[in-house]
Amino acid sequence: MERGWIMWLPPLLLLFLSMVTPFAPAQTLSYQNLVNRFIINYNKKLVSGNLFRLLVLNLPPGTNNDPSIPRPLNFTIMETVCPKTKPHNLDECNFKENGLVKECYGTISLEATRPSISISCEEPEELKREDFLDQIIRDFRNFIYQKYRRLRDEFRKLRDILSG
Repeated sequence: MERGWIMWLPPLLLLFLSMVTPFAPAQTLSYQNLVNRFIINYNKKLVSGNLFRLLVLNLPPGTNNDPSIPRPLNFTIMETVCPKTKPHNLDECNFKENGLVKECYGTISLEATRPSISISCEEPEELKREDFLDQIIRDFRNFIYQKYRRLRDEFRKLRDILSG
């Protein structure tokens, strides 16, 4: 009789653990589904070119698991080799080598009655020519200032030796 009770222990333990485990993976899957729906709609609105596909999804770890409260979200999409002109399964589209990358950010909420997503996507900030020239000027100014300080310190040492 004792042996029969022990055989039921592992299944009961698994059942208990499944009841205690938080539902975060299911919630994450729902966030993933909303992001995928957003990407499908984003691709429909493209005028021409290739389709985009999810590259990276960043969900911030949060202590608040209330699905009705909007959570910040950011993800990256990348251009694929699949043209927009034909319907494709995005999972089967490979990323285009040196394809366009877009950073998407906004908020997402999984409210049971009406899930909502407010996202915008932009190309990453590239180094602008003005910023590049400003950086060169700043670096040159710092270089000259360091040389000036070094010469000034050497001159003071020489003056102290001669006067002293």
